[in-house]
Amino acid sequence: MFNSISSKKVYEQVIEQIQQRILNGELKKGDKLPSERELSEQMDVSRTSIREGIRVLETMGVIDSKQGEGNFICSNIDKSLIEPLSMIFKLNDGTWKDILELREVFELQIVKLAALRATEKDCMELKSIIDEMRKETEIPYNKKIVVLLDQKFHNKLVSISKNYLIESFFLMSSKLFENFIEDARDKIISKYWSKEILFEKHNAIYEAIRDKNPDLAYEKMKEHMEIIGKSYMEATLFEDC
Repeated sequence: MFNSISSKKVYEQVIEQIQQRILNGELKKGDKLPSERELSEQMDVSRTSIREGIRVLETMGVIDSKQGEGNFICSNIDKSLIEPLSMIFKLNDGTWKDILELREVFELQIVKLAALRATEKDCMELKSIIDEMRKETEIPYNKKIVVLLDQKFHNKLVSISKNYLIESFFLMSSKLFENFIEDARDKIISKYWSKEILFEKHNAIYEAIRDKNPDLAYEKMKEHMEIIGKSYMEATLFEDC
């Protein structure tokens, strides 16, 4: 049951009550909220206040309002964080260095967790990606395939970390900076990395995870990230000349 509300800014307290029930687990992804009339009666406020609160939560990406069906807790609440982060990035004149540093923070810890938590099945799936990369060193170069394999490899590492919060924030940041990341991969792979080096770096990370060696995995990912930063910087300077 929801509590009675009697103070000012009623719609904000409507929002707080719904948010609190999400945080304590009473409301889960996909759950349908009571009708506006029921919420109005439970909280002892007007239906207008309920409607205003619902509208704000919908704008935030917390609630999904379906015409004729009702209001539901959004199944992909992660999306609600993308817009404010994007604005923060733009308002602070974010640069490619900011993005690479953010990625490095994530990737270096992710690879250590992956080395500790990878199952046999996880390693087989990683090896499958590595095998596809190996094939790309033996056939005519296809940049698009290499870019997709690189993305697939790193997304799989996040999944192997088996930490929902890390995975959510990593994938969210990847979507937030999607255009930059694709541009970075394209520049690096096109101009500064041979197919063989690309395979070798990823294979070294895979082998460290397979051998359950988090320190070595960290070291190999650190080398990988340093090359990414250096390569992108050189590519950017080249274009500016």
